[in-house]
Amino acid sequence: MIAEQAVGQFGSIENLVTLTTGQFTSGSLILMVSYGAHFAFILFFLMMSLQLAPRYRIVPILSAVVMASAGLSLLREFNLWQTSYELVGSVYRPLAENQSFTNAFRYGNWTITVPILLTQLAIAFGIARPDLHKRAIRMIVPAVLMIWTGLYGQFGETGDWSRLNIWGVISTVFFVWLIIEVRGVISLGVANSPPELKAWPKNIWWYFLATWGIYPIAYALPQLGFNGDVVVVRQLLFSVADISSKLIYGLILSRYVLRRSALEGYVPAAEALETSPLGSAVASRRGD
Repeated sequence: MIAEQAVGQFGSIENLVTLTTGQFTSGSLILMVSYGAHFAFILFFLMMSLQLAPRYRIVPILSAVVMASAGLSLLREFNLWQTSYELVGSVYRPLAENQSFTNAFRYGNWTITVPILLTQLAIAFGIARPDLHKRAIRMIVPAVLMIWTGLYGQFGETGDWSRLNIWGVISTVFFVWLIIEVRGVISLGVANSPPELKAWPKNIWWYFLATWGIYPIAYALPQLGFNGDVVVVRQLLFSVADISSKLIYGLILSRYVLRRSALEGYVPAAEALETSPLGSAVASRRGD
């Protein structure tokens, strides 16, 4: 039984649930892999920018910024996880004094990285600058409102289900608004893409829906019960969503602009793709 005082004091179920050794270790590994994966790809994205036409180099550079920001945030989450529990006998109990785990760092990081991810999309699709700024702002506004209302609502996850669900619905309204704006950018991406790449924006659209759709599931998960499995599964869902929507998303956009660079005649990009059918086609056009 969770005391009302404890429910009011803490905003995360992690501070109220005792974990088995296996659950604590699993949570540690999930967070470790998550921050490690983001840090590992910083240099990759920076190096990939050298293969792109100048107008597209900012796309992987922004991914490198996202990797650094997300990696630092997740490293902080990992350190909090390690210091928010103490081993008592054979189980890990949450510390009640001073040390408390929070997922708020994720929300803070999303406030930084989500606008970057959305702006990347518009840049990769070659949207002209005046329209680029307008489209970016139209995506960023609902995205930030979605994050902040979700943050406010998640503090009800320790038992205030009305708060959790009402603000979850409000956050979802902003998410739907965001989806509409992203769809508009995807349509422009299809129109602006070379014939060989017109399928890419459509595939990115479905990928966006699949990966970003994981977050609402993780948000609502505490209602299934205050137990260690829920705590670990939620950390797993958050981490899978972060890696998918940031790291893998960055790889997809970088490969897309690499192909655009090659089709536009940028030699380093064509050389990087020379073993692929597209690279061979570009080389044949040049008479190589």
